[in-house]
Amino acid sequence: MAETVTKTIHYKRAVISGGGTLQEILGRVFSEGSTAHKVGSRKEIVSTDTNSFRVINHKRDYSGMLFCQMIYFEPGKSQAYITLDEDAESYALDALTNEALNNISEPEERDRHRREFVDSFLYFGVFENHLVVLQSSALRCRELEAHLGWLIGSFGGVALGTAIVLQDQPSQATFEKISRSPVKKIHVGSPLTTAQEIPEGERAQAAISQTGKGEEEIEELSARKVRFFPTGFAGDVIKAALGADWFNRLDLEEDLDEANLKVSLEITYVRQTTRTGQQVIDNIATSLRHVDEADVRIELNGGGEIKGGDLKLSGPISVSKLVNGLLDEGVLYHKMHGWLVGKLRQGDADAEQNAEE
Repeated sequence: MAETVTKTIHYKRAVISGGGTLQEILGRVFSEGSTAHKVGSRKEIVSTDTNSFRVINHKRDYSGMLFCQMIYFEPGKSQAYITLDEDAESYALDALTNEALNNISEPEERDRHRREFVDSFLYFGVFENHLVVLQSSALRCRELEAHLGWLIGSFGGVALGTAIVLQDQPSQATFEKISRSPVKKIHVGSPLTTAQEIPEGERAQAAISQTGKGEEEIEELSARKVRFFPTGFAGDVIKAALGADWFNRLDLEEDLDEANLKVSLEITYVRQTTRTGQQVIDNIATSLRHVDEADVRIELNGGGEIKGGDLKLSGPISVSKLVNGLLDEGVLYHKMHGWLVGKLRQGDADAEQNAEE
């Protein structure tokens, strides 16, 4: 019997400057005559230091919707595994390297069909400008938004400067709650995390010689120095408040992931505000996309509170796994399609309609 897992999927609405629907634009991007038709032509390099990239790997039309699998990976990664020997003093840890994955005798065949470990998957379906998304730990809606912006700007045949924003859709109940009791205060808090960066000119090449019959000299790149820079919502707030150069001057040589630092932002008004001011704070409350739901808390005028999870239209689905452990994409797309169609029919996933109400 196939294993079944429960996944949470999210609704997003694409807002594209310059008009056109995301489904139409992606159709042009992936069309047979497009320069992005082959997967190798539409890779977005995320880091030139590691050659890591993200790409929409494959796509499929299903019942009037376009479904896509997006992947992220960094070449040369290995996959750690554990040997569960209950009689041993400790479990043995080892790693399966990508060289072991590519145990192919013919060099040309190995280079043409090289295998690598995939860091993360993201699945999404598009109907006109409506999206249903299944995120993963390394690929979130923030990364999807950035990649779609790059993709349609590079291959979509759209006007220069065309931007795409993936908006959240609060539930109808949340809209009604805010309309009855306007927002008084918004709290946003996010941990300060960092990512590593190898500065230009700091990469050093070292040759490592291995002796022995049949072994060749191996060249690998190393860095003389690695620096760290802020990422995520907390990093964006710091850079907006103090300028991008402020963090660079710290010259951090280790990450802050275990430092327990947190950036908090509060948006409120003193005593009373104008109608326009109230409209602004209400719109901010319903537009906090990409912020982790656990980091958002909204206080309503006259009492009451809305948690971050109420600002997103999400729901659970059950998906079976294949023998190799991957999700059964046929079942996944069927479930995602049914969920989005249901939300559209109920009027829950119609941002324009809710905005007018």
